[in-house]
Amino acid sequence: MKRYRILTVGSTLTLAALACGLGPAATPTFTPSPASPTDTATPPATATVTPLPSGSGPCLVTTSADVTTYNRPSLLADIFSTVSLPPDLEITSRSADGWLGFDPGVAQAANIGVFRLRWIPPDATFTLSGNCAGLPVEPWVPEPGACYEMVMGPVEVHASADPASAVSATLNVGDFAAILGRTATGWLFVNGDQANTPGVIGFIPELEMNASGPCDTIPTIPG
Repeated sequence: MKRYRILTVGSTLTLAALACGLGPAATPTFTPSPASPTDTATPPATATVTPLPSGSGPCLVTTSADVTTYNRPSLLADIFSTVSLPPDLEITSRSADGWLGFDPGVAQAANIGVFRLRWIPPDATFTLSGNCAGLPVEPWVPEPGACYEMVMGPVEVHASADPASAVSATLNVGDFAAILGRTATGWLFVNGDQANTPGVIGFIPELEMNASGPCDTIPTIPG
């Protein structure tokens, strides 16, 4: 078994627990600015990724020291834990910039898809074995500091914060959208351009909210 080290420019942080677990037919009546992470740390600018092993069987990672893992694949994201990883932990996915994703094996009733993963940074020291080169690359990963809607079933997206307004799109299970605002009348303004549903922009009922991320500070907007 060979040791692999994936190098990046960055720093080692300390880690905490799990994070919490809205083609338009009309133009929405509100367009806020994109959400920005509140952390002011500087993320790694570049990464040099060494080839991953292409053996047989699942991709497994082992470590000989504590490793800091994150809720999202970014050094600006919340820390999940700083511990020695379980022996032969299975890696199930990776990001385009070299982060390794794994299922932490804890109850996550509200989290769906990529939000169920926790992430090992590329600059951690670990040993990889198995067919890691064959890991799927996630086509989209959540940004740090952003609140996202994860629908549990089909949810209609309206052109305005009114149930009688035109339905511009439908979010289905596996579709995500950034939540950028909340009206006093019980609607969430969502933007799929900042997630994996480009072109889906509008309002969904707050009763349909199933969110991940720092969602306590969603601004109140007109509607």
